Amino acid sequence: MFSVSLPGPVRRYFDNWFDTHNPPSPDAIFLHNRRLYILPTRFGYLFAIMLLFLFFAAINYQNSMAFVLTFMLISLGIISLWHTHKNLLGINVSLQIPRPVFCGEYCEFKFDISHANNSTRYAIGLQYADQAPVYVKLDPEGNTEAKMKIPTVRRGQFRPMGITVFTRYPTGLFHAWGWLKFDLPVLVYPRPAANARLQQSMVEQYDGQTSTSTIEGDDFAGLREHREGESLRHISWKAYAQGKGLLTKTFQGQARPSLWIDWDALIEGSLEDKLSLMASLVLAAENEEQKYGLRLPDTTIAQDYGNAHKHACLQALAVFRQPDFNQELELENG
Repeated sequence: MFSVSLPGPVRRYFDNWFDTHNPPSPDAIFLHNRRLYILPTRFGYLFAIMLLFLFFAAINYQNSMAFVLTFMLISLGIISLWHTHKNLLGINVSLQIPRPVFCGEYCEFKFDISHANNSTRYAIGLQYADQAPVYVKLDPEGNTEAKMKIPTVRRGQFRPMGITVFTRYPTGLFHAWGWLKFDLPVLVYPRPAANARLQQSMVEQYDGQTSTSTIEGDDFAGLREHREGESLRHISWKAYAQGKGLLTKTFQGQARPSLWIDWDALIEGSLEDKLSLMASLVLAAENEEQKYGLRLPDTTIAQDYGNAHKHACLQALAVFRQPDFNQELELENG
């Protein structure tokens, strides 16, 4: 956040102060005067020291040209201060809800940045924690998108940490910044285990008989109402054009066993190992287009299939036994 390095306790004190005065928001954040801060950079402090020496030299030697140079440089510093602050003033920044990812993958943050001013905004930076910043330029009354990839190190549902939007334009003598906190969920699924396979023991049994479900094959069987999360490639667009609504084509196929992915059936491994294995089994069952359900302590998701069902199961695994849903998405395990 700062252009100079601060001791840990001092930095935490200022971070807490900024958190208190900039509460989280689920919507776009407008950078008005009370949200912007400005301090000299290291070059700014050196510039001020140089001006002080020039001023004392001008007094000592009674040199009028030295006075002119000193006051011209002071004017440059004041104008730079104003332009640096103005480069951020009046900007709107919003964060799109990030797409869920698996632990170990990069979570992509997409920012929409806009303003209604007739001036061009240069060298606007966005930074997440100690990650390398990304820079954008705003045309007059324009908008742009900035993308930032954040590494994930553990599963769960999190909130983004404070994000710094800053600029040092035009001279680099001053560092102006705003503190952005977004109240949006960041979902990280468990890392799928390698080489996990569906087992016969997962097949649902009723009175000694295997429970089966018929998944689509090659022979057209008719139309039925479209379900949320199903593939759009099987929608009957002809029926939709006739005003019959969204209908899905069904096909006759081979009956396949219905599965239960059950926590109690997994004996070996730590909590995270079991969740990784169950996440991998969810993906395997979905890829094979089999109906499957999920059983966790205190949570049961009925058998189904489709994209929405897959994400519901993975979300249940991600937040399993997570005590706090207000944790921030940190870059390292802490």
